[in-house]
Amino acid sequence: MSQLQKKEDTMSSRETVLLKLCPPKSAMSLYHNTQRVPRRAISFLEEKVNLILSGRSTQTLASEKPQETGNGISEKCCPRTTRPPSIEPSIVNDPFFLGFGYEDSTSQPSSSAIAKAIDLYFEYCHRQPIWCFDREDVSDPSYLSEELVCCLLALTSRFSRDRDHLQHYGDSARSLVMLRMANGTVELETIESLCLLSYSSFLDGDIHLGRFHLGLALHLCRSATLDLESSHAGEGPITERKKRLFWSLQCLEQSYGQQNGFLCIPSEVMRTFYVASSSDRAKQDGTEPKPPPLPIDDIGCSKSSDLGIWSLAAHFGWVWSRVRTYVSDCARNRLKEPWRHDSMYAMVLSDLTEIENKLSQCHRYDSVKFYERTAKELRSSRNYWTSWLKLQFTYHCILTVLNHPFLYIVASQYNDNLAIPNAFWRRSSELVLLHATWLVRMIDMVSEKKMRLIDPFFGHAAAIAATVHLYYCCAADPRLKYKSKVDFTKCRRFLKSFVSFSPACGILDQTLDKMTRIASGSENISHDWEPEKIHLSIPLMWDVLQVNCKPKPHEVSTGGLLHPSLTPTVSTEEAEDSSALTLEVIVAMSPNITVNTADGGQAVHMPPTIPRMSSTPASSNIDLGEKLVAPADSLMTNTPWLWTDPSQFVDMENNVGYPDSESTLGNIDGFSTWWDFGNL
Repeated sequence: MSQLQKKEDTMSSRETVLLKLCPPKSAMSLYHNTQRVPRRAISFLEEKVNLILSGRSTQTLASEKPQETGNGISEKCCPRTTRPPSIEPSIVNDPFFLGFGYEDSTSQPSSSAIAKAIDLYFEYCHRQPIWCFDREDVSDPSYLSEELVCCLLALTSRFSRDRDHLQHYGDSARSLVMLRMANGTVELETIESLCLLSYSSFLDGDIHLGRFHLGLALHLCRSATLDLESSHAGEGPITERKKRLFWSLQCLEQSYGQQNGFLCIPSEVMRTFYVASSSDRAKQDGTEPKPPPLPIDDIGCSKSSDLGIWSLAAHFGWVWSRVRTYVSDCARNRLKEPWRHDSMYAMVLSDLTEIENKLSQCHRYDSVKFYERTAKELRSSRNYWTSWLKLQFTYHCILTVLNHPFLYIVASQYNDNLAIPNAFWRRSSELVLLHATWLVRMIDMVSEKKMRLIDPFFGHAAAIAATVHLYYCCAADPRLKYKSKVDFTKCRRFLKSFVSFSPACGILDQTLDKMTRIASGSENISHDWEPEKIHLSIPLMWDVLQVNCKPKPHEVSTGGLLHPSLTPTVSTEEAEDSSALTLEVIVAMSPNITVNTADGGQAVHMPPTIPRMSSTPASSNIDLGEKLVAPADSLMTNTPWLWTDPSQFVDMENNVGYPDSESTLGNIDGFSTWWDFGNL
């Protein structure tokens, strides 16, 4: 007895906590049915208990006898999950965690449920935008950690009939991750689990909780030095998996990370990686830390030097993060005149141009010819096309937000120094309508090809484009009014397609509903609605531009993390005052740009030509009442949708008809200006 007491006295406080964390009920379940647990797993547990009782570290077992991997890197440096297979994957993981994931055996997912979750992940979520692992990395579910299994189930339950267990899987995953951290047994799959958890939270509109998981994953990456190039030496599947994890976290940070606050890491930190030239890199100090290299991604590349499409989407995502910072500055009345050479507007455009130059010809719009691909072909190469669409949507969304008229109307009202010069106003009006129309063009093609997109960023891009088209619903030109109403409807319909699996997009859709009611003064926009002016809700517009997914106005979300004593409060007076703020908008002129998308982009790189009117008599197949002739300085002279042959859109899902191009203006050809500067 004295000898046993002596051994117990030598136990550290950490080891005592380890024993306390293991509930008796779960320990009993280990021996309830020993046939379900491999003998090797039981031996592993017994050896770990012996180590604890002998006063040795619980990690000694993992640190002894490091094995060499196939690429010459020891398992001590690059730990892999190599657990024995079993019939029930949820029970075959690290024996120390057995029983922690589920309260009872009835809630344990079956092997078929786990296999289905993996299939759903690769069907819907893979590279949209996260890319932590490939199919071969999770080919055997019995080798996956329990927390990763729970995260896969939590993320994919929304796409199956098992969505009622989504919350349970998420809670189980969080408990397992926190237990890993408390026990000092964090693995690569643990950080991957946090990546999946954060993405799931962003889909659910729980931005606060998603940022917590994301920040935790980034901190663990820093602790493991996964954010440094020096930690990714060598080649092999583990090295690639680490790189994919780091850059997946960066993609989430770009779209959903916190934009202001003293503890935020500014996007400027990554500038030297994304936009620095080779000469700039040569001047850098050799001791200066560098981020890890991009993962290998050669899908769709024509030569080895081409950047992969997923990596390119991450590059444009970095510019998007800069745009989000720009919007945040505008919301806090910190906008510097955008026409200044040192303004953030000018710097973002410069960064965008630098990154656009990295886009190889093999990935450009006129080379890949997305519009000519069949739906079957797109599905078979989904890994490429989802990233390609993310790149295209991001590019047009960047230029739409940068030139959004709302930003500069609000700024000019609160700061006399921001009176907008006519030249800038005219140019920004052209760009915002051009790229908002391009977003509708991309939405139409996605609908036509039956592409199923999951990333809520696509829904956010549609919501932003919808605000632009709502703005132009009160344009002086009746044809611009008509076009804007049609495009607004298309954006709303596309956004609604995300609501069934993404509450975040559901909240954005509700925000647009409220904004529409305020703008029109009625519950719905009728077909005959042709306002001369509209009222835009200022707080709702900020909610759309900044992706404030709050179920209730001025509600402060804490993601279920904080005690009520730490929950920030908003005064009732402040909430009432801000909710009543609106802008009265009258669009007196139409932007003058040359637009044509009927040829699918084949006119790109052709020299700009002057549009000319054909002498062909106007068709009278469609009765539009009094015929309208677009003025020479009007956008509607060459708008892409109003004057495009509707026959090419007859097969589109939920198609909205357009007037026959020849019924009003006759044939218009020779327009290449749109393609020269409007698309990638």
